[in-house]
Amino acid sequence: MSVLTISKQYKQRPSEIIGLTNDYEAFCFDEACVYIISKLQEEGSPKPRFIDGEETNKTNNNDVIEWLNANNK
Repeated sequence: MSVLTISKQYKQRPSEIIGLTNDYEAFCFDEACVYIISKLQEEGSPKPRFIDGEETNKTNNNDVIEWLNANNK
């Protein structure tokens, strides 16, 4: 989220903030950022949950599979 915040603050493309030089990669990254911003601005959109400082299980993907099953529409 900090890239989006910095991008808005300095009125620069997100790809410029992180230093992408390849035109296609920069376009794709900027497009993804626009999508994320539009989803965050929708009414009733889920708030992002960042898990900093918590230990996570990195030995298997069970937590990912459980999340996907729970959030599959």
